[in-house]
Amino acid sequence: MLRRLTFASVVGSCILVSGVFFQGNVPATSLRTPLDYGAIGDGVTNDTVALQRAIDATQNGGSLYFPGGYRFLVRHLVARGEIHWLGPGGSWLSDRAVDGAVLVQGDNADEDLLTLDHAPDSSIMGVGFDGNKSHQSKPCNGIRLINCEFTRLDNVYVTSCSGSGILFENSNTLQTSDEIDLVDCYSVLNGEDGVRFGFTDKGLWSPGDCEIIGGHYDFNKGDGINLHVSSYNAISGANVLSNGGAGIECTYCTGLNIASNMVRNNMKQGIVLGTGPQFSECTNCSIIGNQVHLNSREGVGKYSEVDVGFGSVNTRIIGNYCGDVHTSPDYPTSAKYGIWLHDGSKHTVVVGNACPASELVSGGFLAEPGATYSAVANTGVPDTYVAASAAPPKGQEFIASGGDIGTVQASSNSMVWVSLKGKRGGMIHMPPASAATSGQTFVLKDIGGAANSAPIEIDGNGAHIDGKPAIRLDKAFGSVRLRFEAGEWWSW
Repeated sequence: MLRRLTFASVVGSCILVSGVFFQGNVPATSLRTPLDYGAIGDGVTNDTVALQRAIDATQNGGSLYFPGGYRFLVRHLVARGEIHWLGPGGSWLSDRAVDGAVLVQGDNADEDLLTLDHAPDSSIMGVGFDGNKSHQSKPCNGIRLINCEFTRLDNVYVTSCSGSGILFENSNTLQTSDEIDLVDCYSVLNGEDGVRFGFTDKGLWSPGDCEIIGGHYDFNKGDGINLHVSSYNAISGANVLSNGGAGIECTYCTGLNIASNMVRNNMKQGIVLGTGPQFSECTNCSIIGNQVHLNSREGVGKYSEVDVGFGSVNTRIIGNYCGDVHTSPDYPTSAKYGIWLHDGSKHTVVVGNACPASELVSGGFLAEPGATYSAVANTGVPDTYVAASAAPPKGQEFIASGGDIGTVQASSNSMVWVSLKGKRGGMIHMPPASAATSGQTFVLKDIGGAANSAPIEIDGNGAHIDGKPAIRLDKAFGSVRLRFEAGEWWSW
């Protein structure tokens, strides 16, 4: 990645000599601290005003040192200019950081713990953030970066946020949140994702040209790392463990490099481009040299270690271990396949992966009809070349106008693409159960991008959908695939 800053300038020219941090020739302990602006740091006193005063005084390129052992109780902090924060780090793996400096979110907070809003060229190093999620009534993120290009977080610890631990967003195209690095950071035990590259309602791409290097993204209720509508990011050497969603989930992304990570014990997929069968449109992405195992821990064999979703093009899956190594009751073998290529994924290269079929519920590999790929020199994956001969899905178009959207037309067993272009939600009906035939497959896609605020109800029209009369599509630009079998519609 091209840089306009050196590492020294990013962290305020800080170096470590004999256990003492220096900025230039000045020991970090000689820098201004929150205590100089009236903060107490006892974890009980509300230090919001004092911390904001310290930020306002130093946010034009100045530095602020957070001494170890202090817990600063705050409500919501905002930096609108370049900041450089330096702390001593801490025993982050203890989940207490007793020797570090920690900012703690106050009870029933209304905003994120720290927001960097148009604060490019910033750095935070060796500081902890505790979201105090058990005392929050709404989702609040730990660190939210809005249009903060050329920023670095190094040895930052974020835990127990009711929202995501670290959230990147763009709100315009003039100054973006691109070129951000997370180095040896921890984002753990949060109520949503560990790290999320967010896609705003303004129709902008989320941050790109970013790197996540090392660190832990574990025990989050959502995904460990979630990249949505983003491009040219790299994730390497990270531990992504025991999350409630997928380990690494990427949707509508381009040019990602996911390499040499440990992705294990997640409830859904280990690494997924899209949400499995849903439309993802990830292009030119690489998944190389990762340990991806013991995922799909929901116990019913619904997910696989590596999933390549519908619409993904030019994916390279090289040299990964994709299997389950434990079979004890505490570690059930539940991953369906080592690598699963869903129909509509195109031009996937599968080389040198280990997908031992005996460790997986349904085998080492599945390529659905319509997937085109080349596989060679794998374990558990037959050497195969499937040319790009599958016809594109047929299409139907509806307007989500807020009321009855209409009825999907029954057709042959070839896949049918259903575009839902309006922004007002409503209800759409599947073909009547009496007219549907076994094997019919439909992909319903929120083209309008408003399903998060105006959900679209999908009615089974006389048949159940996953055991329910209707299901809801409530993710912006989300999609769902339904297949008619045994008299019912099934999503997967």
